[in-house]
Amino acid sequence: MSDFFDRFDKYMKFKQLNDNKVTVDTGISNGLIGKARKRGGLSQENISKILHTYEDINANWWFRGIGEMILGNESDNTKSVDWEKIIKSQQELLDLKNNEIANLKRKEN
Repeated sequence: MSDFFDRFDKYMKFKQLNDNKVTVDTGISNGLIGKARKRGGLSQENISKILHTYEDINANWWFRGIGEMILGNESDNTKSVDWEKIIKSQQELLDLKNNEIANLKRKEN
């Protein structure tokens, strides 16, 4: 998940954004992005809010590191983005992380 946030940080720097500006623009709870960095992920709902607010970010680049950061900069614009596949993949990563955390907590007890 660090690549996910590394790419988002790159986008934010390019757009001259900070965590607070993103939360205000998107309606996400104040401080949530910083907490998400520590947790290792954002909820599907919050990712959706970001993508709807910042429509120029290439979700394929953001999630998978494929293509250009900004939509419209693609050399081949015939490629389509499978949003459902990307969101499902993100959710699967979050589920794996949550399962691993639960396993570690059980081992502690």
